[in-house]
Amino acid sequence: MPAMVGAVVLGWVAAVSAAAPSAHAATAADVAVIGDQITSTRLSSSSATYPEGPVAGVPAARVDPASSTVTVSVQDPVNGGSATMTMAWPARTGSWALDFRGPDAEQTVKLTRGTRSCTFTSGTLQVYLAETTATGDVAALSVDATGSCGLSGSGLYAGAQVRIGDNDPTRVVSVPRATPASVSTGAVNGTVVTRDVTVTNTGDRPWTVRSAVVASASSPSKFTVTPDGNHCTGLTLTTGQTCTVQVTVTASFYTVWEDLVVGGDSPMTLAVPLTLEGYNPVEPPSALAATPGRLSATVSWQPPSKLPVVGYRVYDVTAGSRTLLASAPASATQVLVPGAGPRTLALVAANGRYAESPDVVVDVPAVTSEVVASDPYGSTVSFATDPASPAERALTLERVDLDASRTLWVSSGGVGVRVCPVATEQCVTVPGTDGTANPDVDSPTEARWLPDGSIAFLRGNSDQLRTLWVVRSDGTGLRKVANVPNHDQLAPAPDGTQVVLRNNDGFGRFERVRLSDGSITAIPGTDGADNFTVSTRGQLVVERRVDTASTTGPRTATVMNLDGSGARRLALPIGDNRAVTFDPTGTLVAFARYTGDFEATIWVAAADGTAARQLSTSTGWWLGLRWSVDDRMSPTAGIAVPAYTTRSAALTIGAADGDDPVGSLRRECRLDSATTWSPCGPTLSLTGLTVGTHSVSARVTDPGGRQSGVVSKSWVVDASAPTAAMTAPASVQTRTPVTLTWTATDAGGSGVASYDVRSRYASSSTGFGAYGYPSAWQKLTATSLNATLGAGNQYCFSVRARDRAGNTGAWSAERCTSMPLDDRALSASTGWTRGSSTSYLFNTYSKTVKTGAQLTRSGVQARRLAVVATTCSTCGSVDVYHAGGKLGRLSLYSSTTRTRQVLWLPVQTVTRTGTVTIRSLSTKQVLIDGLAITH
Repeated sequence: MPAMVGAVVLGWVAAVSAAAPSAHAATAADVAVIGDQITSTRLSSSSATYPEGPVAGVPAARVDPASSTVTVSVQDPVNGGSATMTMAWPARTGSWALDFRGPDAEQTVKLTRGTRSCTFTSGTLQVYLAETTATGDVAALSVDATGSCGLSGSGLYAGAQVRIGDNDPTRVVSVPRATPASVSTGAVNGTVVTRDVTVTNTGDRPWTVRSAVVASASSPSKFTVTPDGNHCTGLTLTTGQTCTVQVTVTASFYTVWEDLVVGGDSPMTLAVPLTLEGYNPVEPPSALAATPGRLSATVSWQPPSKLPVVGYRVYDVTAGSRTLLASAPASATQVLVPGAGPRTLALVAANGRYAESPDVVVDVPAVTSEVVASDPYGSTVSFATDPASPAERALTLERVDLDASRTLWVSSGGVGVRVCPVATEQCVTVPGTDGTANPDVDSPTEARWLPDGSIAFLRGNSDQLRTLWVVRSDGTGLRKVANVPNHDQLAPAPDGTQVVLRNNDGFGRFERVRLSDGSITAIPGTDGADNFTVSTRGQLVVERRVDTASTTGPRTATVMNLDGSGARRLALPIGDNRAVTFDPTGTLVAFARYTGDFEATIWVAAADGTAARQLSTSTGWWLGLRWSVDDRMSPTAGIAVPAYTTRSAALTIGAADGDDPVGSLRRECRLDSATTWSPCGPTLSLTGLTVGTHSVSARVTDPGGRQSGVVSKSWVVDASAPTAAMTAPASVQTRTPVTLTWTATDAGGSGVASYDVRSRYASSSTGFGAYGYPSAWQKLTATSLNATLGAGNQYCFSVRARDRAGNTGAWSAERCTSMPLDDRALSASTGWTRGSSTSYLFNTYSKTVKTGAQLTRSGVQARRLAVVATTCSTCGSVDVYHAGGKLGRLSLYSSTTRTRQVLWLPVQTVTRTGTVTIRSLSTKQVLIDGLAITH
């Protein structure tokens, strides 16, 4: 029996679970509308206006099981982010009298809009649909709530409508909206202001407009609906239909807050906040001036006789536009305005949001290039290089360096390394670089941008404790590169892999420090030099005093490569020229020309130092110069790929830019039919390629966003290795040198590119050794070679081929040959005559006419022997012995005389080692030329 009860319970649970709907996924058809239900045009004194709305949107429902409630929310950005309705959950369908003191959970409903909230004390909640999922979430919910609920603080009534998963067309809702959603303006006292408000029904139910009036805390209201401007009252708006209401107001000397309320047959009233800031005329500033920079301008003025209440504002009014760019307090007389020229700026004095003086206008020219100079005291000044608009402008920064994008400065000091937008000069300290706690060790100096956007800098006020560091601008990747005691000055190389420092030990010299491991390399030709800079193109500019005993006086400037090569002197005007710095294009140099200990003017010249001209009129103790110029040149991309490769390929992706360091350029590649670009480096390594034709495309982007054209290259993948065969040489060589030949075929299609030949040999007394690979025999392009073989040795050769794709074939089968021992290498008994003639191998022979005369060679290791001899009609015979055994008898007879004849003896069953004896058998002539040995 208990088992049956359990079965029934389980079956019931299963049935309920199967019937329960799934969680509802929100759709555009779902909607929630929350807002005030305005029945009076009088505003309470506690709140000046109603919130704009009602707010409506696609809702989200969140169930709280602990409180047995569901909260439905929609986005309400104007009022703090969201509007919500909270009610009982699960809920029962039907009509409920709203009162949080009532006995039923459905009687409690709460509304919020941002920080405002209320709980209904009276009214009606109509629940049309309330379905839960198996997990208790909302599957469907359709409700209307209206009644007494002071949502805005100004009104006593509010309403909400929710439709989630409700497909009943009779329960669609109307959603009134206004454009603009609120009216906010300002005008001088006595000005009449008129505004039109467009009303739209964005809901699915038609909405009938019943009234359009102004709600105000004062009577009469300041805003009024113009008599002929109400085109909405009495009109029924279908979905998407619009009408307009016009309001008007006469400005006074104070601010008015009121509302346009448009009522209709929906539970919520459309409220449009109206704000007018009236003000008395504001006196403008005077003597407006603008000193332009490349990405900002310094605007200065004389204040009005009565300082403004709020301060000053600068607008861009170019071509009739009006965009706020900068603000300044009432006490200010200048402000930095971000942005590049040419443009027209307007300055106003402001007593309120709208209470502004008439515009005071100034035209600001474009500055595309400037030289920025710093002094030891932290002052930084920029000098425009355009002769048509020269300008000197003070910056708020100290010892700056410009990044590759030309939009960010980096500066350093005791407080840390700081990154500052060029346009605003509002700096942010890089985390981890603060040096105030222990300045001798940690204080950062010489901060410089690396081409990849990271920063290199020195640390330590103490010369002996100085270190080199790198860090990203967000503080990540902070690491020490090297200890660099007694070093100062810092400049990055354009590839970003190294920096240049000055070592002040001894006479001083410049050194390159590799950032990957801190290794240091001295730069030749820089001993005893004073200062340096490094150009975007990787050229080192070295300054030297002509008279090293004096701290002032003429200096020379020499340009060289970073390895010290290619030195050439710049033709700058004779004088004390310092901080010689190339512009990013390498076509101009800037320099500080000193006329006293602490007095210098800024100059520019052509890349070779000629055509120098003065930029600045003022003098300063300028130590470091930086160019700030627009990005003028686009990068170029290049691809180097062989015509054929194996399944693995290494492609060279080139990148160049006339005014950007190569290390700052971003390469992207794509292969074959790919449509997505992927980052790639200078070498694109590919593996697993299929056989056939492939293509690669590349493009390059510089830090300023300029992009190269797309370049493409194709090549063929050949995965088949070529096959080679060595042509068999004669078994015994009787002439020198020996010519080896071979053949090869390549089925892959790329063709044979080169050959490798190897050999091994056995001497007369030893077996074969290891293979040798003479360097001259590797990567041969010919199909033959001449080889000089050692006498008495047997050689075995093999060859392999390499195709144009890089596939290397297997070694071929061996082909062997022997070079005989010369007859002089055999010991002769009495009765032998030694002779010489070019007719014989090695130009020698041994001759006898004595019976029993012998030639011998001890220690011979061989499997088979051959005698090289002369045959003739009067020649005799010889017996040949090896290791105590007779191998055979050789007849030297032939009808005609023949030299260099190879006479073979039988193959021995095993390799033997011992003395070889050649013995004459008669008094007939025997002429021996050599002994060939095979193994």
